[in-house]
Amino acid sequence: MTAPRAIAALFAASALLLAADASGEPIVSTWDVSGPDETVAVAAASLSGWYATADTFEDAVDVRDIRGQLLRTVTRAQITSLLPWMSLDGGPDGPSALAWTDSGRLLFILVHDDTTPGDGLGSDSVLRYDVSTDALTVFLRTELHNSGATHPHLAMLHTHGRLYVGSTANGLRVYRAQRNDTSGAILGTAGPGGGAPIHGLALDRALGKLYAATNEGFYRADIAQVPPVFTRVGNLSGARGIAHTDHFGNDSTRGVYIATDDRRVLHATDLQALGFQAWAPTEYLDAGQEVHDVAATACGRLLVATDEDALLIGDTLDPRLDFDEWLEDEFMQAVTFAKGLVSPDGEPPGWVIDADVAAGGTRFHPATPDAAAWAVLLLLMSDHLYADPQAEPLVAQILERYAGLASDGIGPSVSADGQIRHWIDPATGGAQGSWDPEFATLSTMHIVLAAARARAYYPANPAIREAADAIIGRVTHWDDYIQPGTDALYYRAQPGGGPQPNTAASPFHEGIIFVEQAATFGDSQDAYDHWLDRSLLPSASYLSGQPITSGSAGSYQAAFVSLYPALVQRAYRDSTAWRAQLTNLLASNGAWTDDNAPALMTVFSAGTTAPQWGGYHADSLGSHPGDVTSFPALMAFAATGQTAPAVGAYHAYRHGARELFDTGASLLFRRSNELASYSPPDAGLPDVALGALGLAEIIEPGSIDLVLARAYTEPCPADLAEPFGSLDFSDVVAFLVAFGSQGPSADLAPPLGVWDFSDVIAFLTAFAGGCDIP
Repeated sequence: MTAPRAIAALFAASALLLAADASGEPIVSTWDVSGPDETVAVAAASLSGWYATADTFEDAVDVRDIRGQLLRTVTRAQITSLLPWMSLDGGPDGPSALAWTDSGRLLFILVHDDTTPGDGLGSDSVLRYDVSTDALTVFLRTELHNSGATHPHLAMLHTHGRLYVGSTANGLRVYRAQRNDTSGAILGTAGPGGGAPIHGLALDRALGKLYAATNEGFYRADIAQVPPVFTRVGNLSGARGIAHTDHFGNDSTRGVYIATDDRRVLHATDLQALGFQAWAPTEYLDAGQEVHDVAATACGRLLVATDEDALLIGDTLDPRLDFDEWLEDEFMQAVTFAKGLVSPDGEPPGWVIDADVAAGGTRFHPATPDAAAWAVLLLLMSDHLYADPQAEPLVAQILERYAGLASDGIGPSVSADGQIRHWIDPATGGAQGSWDPEFATLSTMHIVLAAARARAYYPANPAIREAADAIIGRVTHWDDYIQPGTDALYYRAQPGGGPQPNTAASPFHEGIIFVEQAATFGDSQDAYDHWLDRSLLPSASYLSGQPITSGSAGSYQAAFVSLYPALVQRAYRDSTAWRAQLTNLLASNGAWTDDNAPALMTVFSAGTTAPQWGGYHADSLGSHPGDVTSFPALMAFAATGQTAPAVGAYHAYRHGARELFDTGASLLFRRSNELASYSPPDAGLPDVALGALGLAEIIEPGSIDLVLARAYTEPCPADLAEPFGSLDFSDVVAFLVAFGSQGPSADLAPPLGVWDFSDVIAFLTAFAGGCDIP
């Protein structure tokens, strides 16, 4: 939204609220701070779920997530090891201001003391804590406050790759603080109020306004001006910290919040801060104790520093779901999206259409095995989390269709060695019109993955077992699709079998799922070991010292490439090296966010874009026309157990970023930082599902390993009758019945499609050997 449109919207909202009862009440809870404390500074990442408090009693800084889980404490000993001239004690010296970058990748900690260092440099410092690497370093030395006997109530702010540092000694200083800057280079100085001590800094992101508070006034500047040129807005005395929020409560409670020296938190409307209304802040909260600082959070609350612990404040007027409610709702919206694409327009039952369109549009995508696979995985997780009564019958219906076992006889066309067609005409199972008629290994791996996971989750369902065994069993010659010497994976298959030449792509990419399957059902363990070894694979580095594994040296991939295996492959999830990959990938996308100050937390991944940006595009750190953020990719990082990325998505929900689709699902998909009005006309089910499955891990920890990231087991061709998991005479009878009717469960040996004595021998051999019963 442009600044004039945003201001017009503010006037319109103000008019409506003047005509209505807009009185809200604060909802106050305690935010824990470790140990005895006098919390003098707080900060919260603007677009993500990181929170920090600074305690001068112990000279310590706590870093916590949205649920209050302590993730790191920066201690006095760690601070003084970096700043050895300081003599910190239980008094007002020590950490006195905090600033997060938007993504929460970096936390800047301002530390003051009155001890002379003796090296000719400043006695005060700003430390730089990198969450992704757990590294604490000195970012700059300067003079900030000349007394260790009083709380200075200083201020810092990071935005647009710049760190703004307020002081009592030198007014406001602006430093360059971009993604790979480990020390601060001065960009300019500014002095609102004639160089008066600065006790608060805040940003109105939508309007690009920088606000500052001094001992005597409140000031405004354009954030694009470096150094800023301030305009005085009005009188203000006793300010100790300020925050700006555009999603706290409702439109009547948005604006600027001011922590004061008389134990209060004041509220000034946006129109007051912008000079369109008379400057007249009103009391929002009497805290009943000393108030030292205030910060606005990505989750729509205020974090307030007080003498004892800190306070977290919401408002009764907030109409939105809270974080945990939203988690469950966002997951179920994705399930609704998936269910709504199972034969939505009269197709034979069980086909899953690849994508939905925005509400009111006309669906046009064919069916795909990829969409079917992700629908199955969502249904399994929905059953696991919520005992979804629709899940099991829908999974059976989908797998029967893609196994070719549906009663109408329509199934997907496959190559001679079982590689499935990607774009499928639901009426025939063959190629869909003008769509690419390819037989695709990446599609094959998806449907095999879904079949295997469904078979393991529903071991007693005979329809699911039979369909899963048929899907997995029809794929042969697995090893032929991995190129000797390079271990590259062929993307396409020839109709008559074997890979299509010149379609091989070297590791690393999402085909690691296929390679694991080839190691299980074929003889490609060495290739899988190659794909799992990050040290053997090419990479690129957006952040110094934090390489991202990729398909070729110096290039970047869409985020989903690394997120798919994080959802479904145990060896990948358990690997320290691949966990570092996810950390580095999230941190690198966070670094882009921090340097470019988009409206919403940004992760680049594949999906629909506008025609002027090339249509469907595999966005990455190296190529992202339109600067489109993928919220499913952002949410998928929650598969690591971190809540912070999910809070980034929740922040987008709070800003109205959901989109309504024709299935009735309203969910987060993609939004552009370049063109705020852009709304994708369609959304692919595989592109949507990964986000919801990532959220499942923080809805119920352990869910991904239990439901999705399991080992493959080869189907036992002799285990054909209940009770499954044991071999007895009922399995012999089941085989004979299937053999007599030329059923697929008795077609156990080549040539497939012919029922002869070789099938009998295959059954008896498996029965006598006992199989490897899952």
